[in-house]
Amino acid sequence: MASLTVKLNTPANLRWSGAFPVEVRDSSKLVLAARGVSDGKLDVPAGRYFVTAMLPNGQQASVNDVVVNVGDDRQVQLSVADLDLPSTLPGSSTVEETDSDFVSPLALPSSDQRISILRGNWLANKIETNAPPPTREPTARARIGITYPTEQTWVEIAISKRCSYLAVPVDELRSTTLQWEMNPESGRLDLKYDFNDGEANSFFDFIRNDQTQEARSIGQSIIAQAETFMANKKRSPLCAVLGAYVLLRANELEGMDLWTTNMISWCSWLPDALAVRVEFLAREGRHPEAFSLLLQAPKWGTPWFRSGVAYLEKRAKTYTNVASGKLSNFPMGDADIAKCRRIAEVFGQLASMLDMTQSTTVLRADEPFI
Repeated sequence: MASLTVKLNTPANLRWSGAFPVEVRDSSKLVLAARGVSDGKLDVPAGRYFVTAMLPNGQQASVNDVVVNVGDDRQVQLSVADLDLPSTLPGSSTVEETDSDFVSPLALPSSDQRISILRGNWLANKIETNAPPPTREPTARARIGITYPTEQTWVEIAISKRCSYLAVPVDELRSTTLQWEMNPESGRLDLKYDFNDGEANSFFDFIRNDQTQEARSIGQSIIAQAETFMANKKRSPLCAVLGAYVLLRANELEGMDLWTTNMISWCSWLPDALAVRVEFLAREGRHPEAFSLLLQAPKWGTPWFRSGVAYLEKRAKTYTNVASGKLSNFPMGDADIAKCRRIAEVFGQLASMLDMTQSTTVLRADEPFI
């Protein structure tokens, strides 16, 4: 046996970097010998190989006739120079700059559109009494930049009475650039996110482009590095929660207990941390814990990713039905049952408004909702 490490020379000024799914195949018969991610060590028999790495848009970087001898610990560099790789969004920047420093206004497609930036936890205002409403800032922009730390930020696009609400996910100690364009006649919405981090961008694009198997490989790699990933300089709770969603979709739960516990403890600003922890606990049959945590949803806010809204809606509805049928074997007080019922009602509304063509949470309403 031998080991092989695959590296990609992705330019620093482009959209993608970090881990990419890798396959190693026998050069003559193309039989799969190993599968993993770039920068990770792969164990292979001695032989001659064809090595490929998959990019989020389906393109492949490859090299043929890689010879690996017994006992080798070899590195292979794949070039992406001949591939068409996307650039970062105009206006993408570093976290040291303020919102106004790197917001680039674009011409809006229609004067009928009214755009507002919403700041604050509007979910709490929908569920609980006396919770403050979000603030509204009218704008003529079609691209914004949000830096961490910040209040939860959403974009509202109103055309007549119809409204669309766009989540703006932001990673820890980083910034996010969001650009949008809506056709006022068809309602078609084009969204472009740049998380100002190549690893987060590439992982998000794998998921958005429905490269499920490839995203799962990266998700497994992230979970495997859980302890060091949350402690080192490249700590990225946003990548962590994306990885959790990918593995929940595949029902691959191994290693997620510690991972989701840490996210709940350390990332109270990240609403999706609660969603993945509730879903994990429920799938493990730890329903009293899941129910107790679910009741905190108003404090955490609306998940930034569509899967989180769907998971919380399903669990809130399930626990409400269990309480109504008196089938629960764990204590549920009247006040908790009433709160769960209200959470189920609001998340039922959110789920019915989800734009299923988007990976992030995008709500499409026939009248103002927030």
